[in-house]
Formats: sequence, structure tokens, C-alpha cells
Amino acid sequence: MTSKTFTHHLRRGLGSAIIELRDNPDRLRYRDIVLRCCLRDISYDTQTEGTKGYYLYTAICALDEREPFEDIIVEAFHRRLSHRIFQQLADIFRQYVFEGSDKAMQAIIDKYECLRKRLPTMRIFPTKYCEREQFEELMIDMVDFNGWSAFKKCVTDAGDIIFARGDDVCSSYDWFLGHSEDVFGKKRVWRYLNATGYNSEYVKAFVDSHKAIEDEREKSGRLRVEPEVTLESLLTRAKELVGDTYAYARMTIASRRFSRQARPQELIALAQIAMDEQDDLLKANLLRVFKYVDFPLGIEDLFLSALSGCDGLQNAAIGALERFKDSRVHDLAIRLMENGHTESALALLKKNWCRQDETIIRNAVLKSKRVSHAMQMELRDIYSNHRSKRCGDILTFVYENGECAFCRMGIIEAMLKNHVISDKLLRECVFDSYDDTRELAKRAIKRRDLS
Repeated sequence: MTSKTFTHHLRRGLGSAIIELRDNPDRLRYRDIVLRCCLRDISYDTQTEGTKGYYLYTAICALDEREPFEDIIVEAFHRRLSHRIFQQLADIFRQYVFEGSDKAMQAIIDKYECLRKRLPTMRIFPTKYCEREQFEELMIDMVDFNGWSAFKKCVTDAGDIIFARGDDVCSSYDWFLGHSEDVFGKKRVWRYLNATGYNSEYVKAFVDSHKAIEDEREKSGRLRVEPEVTLESLLTRAKELVGDTYAYARMTIASRRFSRQARPQELIALAQIAMDEQDDLLKANLLRVFKYVDFPLGIEDLFLSALSGCDGLQNAAIGALERFKDSRVHDLAIRLMENGHTESALALLKKNWCRQDETIIRNAVLKSKRVSHAMQMELRDIYSNHRSKRCGDILTFVYENGECAFCRMGIIEAMLKNHVISDKLLRECVFDSYDDTRELAKRAIKRRDLS
């Protein structure tokens, strides 16, 4: 494996990189690559796939560089870190601690103490760092590693911060509290909080703050009524967002609510207004509603928009056409594919795929310089819903080049469903960066009775 290929596989969290480190006698030539990936955020989306901390620790152990890497990572951990690289390094340290490292445990304690002292003095909390959230994650670590005594210390320290600040910026520790209730039991946790709150101003501040937030949530929940989105208010919102860089995201809530609340005649009226609109960006904003409800006029009215030179309008029209299984939509998808609009074409083929499309999909996908997240999702859905014995090379290419580890699991499931995954690739998946992929591979290997 070349260094470039190894880097590509390691950054994506593929098990092939771990196998290369385990089996290659010259594995140390990859040392700098592994170290560089440890010290940089290599996750695509930590909310869906988590960090690659466990995976990178596995790579460190395969290199047999556990102690040297630990010293370097400890030094990096003491710096002020963006939230995602903090999470990745913390996940690496958790594996060190599980293996009995006092040095890693001390690094977590030192970081905890650093943030405990810093939070009361901070005037603002930059979203790049999310240091209040970092502190709460470390509170959970302290409980996991040191038990009940750590819980009591963390509650006191959090209460001290709340008391010192005198505001609500650092007053919410729901994640920590919920985790502690799972570990120790809700009764034990609240028996301690209620009893100790009488004698400790810090514990009292922690409890009072939590109850105030819970009361406000309960009140908001009772009063919450989904605001009505009328045709007039939707039109106003769509006009306000013309030219807005984030128009797609900012139209989403209003579009979804209108799709649920509107009467059939209002949807027809909106569709007619959209079709008559000459401004492409405004038309795009109006058509976004029809991603969530069927377009009530003839779908041929959407074809010109789907072929427009305006990205926003094309995406909105494609979103509306995705809902229909129709030979005309299929023909449009093929036309888009031939013109290089692979993502849009694949979206339309989710309901309109035909066996003869395999060749054009193969040609488009395998020639792609980059497998985008949208391509991962669309191909996952196509081959999860349609059986093919000839999709193996397509899905393998997406498996190797897609950036999202969560969607990669969906690709592997589609490969299993279509019986196109090799034993070799399945064995690689046992070392994948995504937890559920590893478990999926282990079950599949057991079913195949592979040694």
C-alpha cells in the first residue's frame, strides 16, 4: 500500500489501514501519517459517526508506538483545543485509561482542573471551542473512571462555577446528570443532591439551577403550539430569503409546517405561483415545500426547473420530483447523468432505478473524483431498495472513497443484501472506525462461518 493510499484509507476510518499496520513488517513508515491523523480532526460528522478516537488508538497499538504517542498526545491535550479535536484526543485517552495508563488519567484530570478554573472567568464562549461542553464531557469521564467520589466532586465544582458566574451560561449539566443517574441510579443521585443541598451552597446552586431549567422546559412544553404557516406568510418568508446563502436551511421549518398545515387548494395555489414566478431563487424557495408533499400540478412543469442553470432551483425541483415513480422522471435522471449531474440523477433513481441503468451509473460513479455525501446516501438507498448482482464494483468504490462512516455502514448493508461483499472486505470491516459497522461485520462473518 502506498503512503497516499494508506492516508486515504486511514482518514476515512477503513479497516484496511489497520490490517496494513498489523501485517506490514515495514509498518513504521506510516508512523508520521498516523501521528498526524491523531492530532487533526479526521471525522466527517461527529454527531452521526462519533470521533475516530478508538480507531486511531487501534492504529497506535498496531504500530507498537503506544508510549511514544501517549507523550505527544498528552502535550497536545493541554493546549486550547477546538471541540472536535478535543473529543478525538479524549476518546484516544479513554482507551489508554481502559488499558491502565496513569499518565492518560492524569491528563484528563489536569484538563478538567484547567477548565474548572477557566470557566468562571470567561466572558464569552466561542463556538469553536465549546469549553463548557468540554468540561461536561470530562465530568462524565471522571465519574466513569473514579465512581461516586468523582460524582460528588463534579457536582460541587459545577455548582461553584454556577455560583461564581451568577448567570445561566454554565448552569446546564443535563448530560452529566442523566449519565450519573444511569450509572448510580436516579434515587441515589437525588437523595444525595437533596440532602447535601441543605449544607452546601454549591450543591444547592447546582440543584436550583437544574430545577429552574426543568421548570422552564415544562412550562414551554405545555405552551408550545406549532405556529401556523399560511400561504401569505410562506410567500413573505420566501421573498425575504432570496439571495440568502442559507436559504435552503432557513426555509426548511416553514416549508415542512406549511406542507402539514395547508389545505389542498392552498398547495395548488402555491404550486401555480411558483410555476409563474420568473425569479429563479424565489421559485426555488417556493418549491422547497414540495420536498415534503406531492406537487399537485403536472410534474412536467418541474422539468424545466430541474434543467435550469440555477443550482438552487435545480435542487428544489429535484427534491420535488424525487417523490414520484414515473418513466419521465427516470428519463430525466438519465439525461442529468449524461450531463454530469450525478447527485441529482441518483436522487431521482431512488424510486425509478431500472436494471439497465447499471452501466451508466457505473460509468458516472467510477469516474468521479470525489464521492460526495449525497452520492453515498443516494447509492445506499438505491441498492437497499433494489436488488442487483452487478453493483459490487460500484458499492466497493463508494465504500473506499465515501467520507461519512455512518453512511458507509449503509453501503455495507446494501452489499450484504445484494450478496456482493467479499470475505476480504468483510474482514476489513471488523476494524472499521464506526462501532456499528464492526458489529455488523462480526455477525456477517459468523453467519458465513469464516475463521
